[in-house]
Amino acid sequence: MEQKKLMNDLKNKEFKSPYLLYGEERYLVSYYANAIEKAVLLGDTPELCKDTFDGKVPANDIIMAADTLPFFSDRRLIFIRDSGLFATGRKDDSETISQYIANVPKETIMVFVESDVDRRSKLFKQITKFGSVLDCTPPTPQMLSAWTARLAKEKGKTLTNDIVQHFIRTVGTNMTSISQEMSKLIAYCNNHQNITIKDIDAICTPTLDSRVFDLIKAMCAGRTGDALKLYRDILILKESPIMVLTMIIRQFRIILLSLCAKEKGMTIVQTAKELNLRDFMVAEALGQSKKYTVNTLMDTLMDCQDTDIKVKTGLITPELGVEMLIIKASEVV
Repeated sequence: MEQKKLMNDLKNKEFKSPYLLYGEERYLVSYYANAIEKAVLLGDTPELCKDTFDGKVPANDIIMAADTLPFFSDRRLIFIRDSGLFATGRKDDSETISQYIANVPKETIMVFVESDVDRRSKLFKQITKFGSVLDCTPPTPQMLSAWTARLAKEKGKTLTNDIVQHFIRTVGTNMTSISQEMSKLIAYCNNHQNITIKDIDAICTPTLDSRVFDLIKAMCAGRTGDALKLYRDILILKESPIMVLTMIIRQFRIILLSLCAKEKGMTIVQTAKELNLRDFMVAEALGQSKKYTVNTLMDTLMDCQDTDIKVKTGLITPELGVEMLIIKASEVV
């Protein structure tokens, strides 16, 4: 079921119970669960019309609640969260609920909110047939940028596209984090409408990705001292040097592939699609590649691989290995 269709159905009070909400983007799962609750319980007394089951509750308990008539209300809302009914291990209970799905009273709105879902299960197929299934996958880069800008606009703030991209690169692509960091940013910018990069850098908490990006940016500019300071700041935050190494390898690979694509005449948009990246990530990688050639980038990746081997075989500590790599890669430019 598409997200827009779900919202239109809720607006028109056209409920298609049971609902199943699942997917990687937990912010969206929570958002649509709340939207269903508001639509169903509008004007009702939630305490009398709502039941919530968390974890591996017996199927018969769920059925008993679903069969109970609503009290002074047109509808009863039943939330079943992380029941495990859509995965292996609860075959009997899953079968019981599957058989019951076709007979859910029209007054009862059942909502399954799950983390682990096997789309091949009988219960999944039953809800697809009789109810509504919504896979809350992460939004596309374009959708995420538009949503982020809308969050600011709703509070009377303005973000240009460049500012939006800087904000997302700083706080990450998790929608919950974006929402929380945007609230902080709006409160910080209370006295002015236009949000700037300076505002974001002053108040938002950067992710590890963002910190490593700044580290690599310093390396690519040949600013060895700044790169080492950024690396040591990351270690102070108890981040793993091996994780930092992994991210350095990934970014230099992106830089190399982006440069190769450019030399083949591919546009930023074409390259982003080919590499499954956001447009601004390719643009930034090309910016970082200016002082490199394909050969020097390949040499740097060989140094990364050599460091990785030495760390994993115990020839050098992870902290020192990454530090030496940063120095050597910075001196290339």
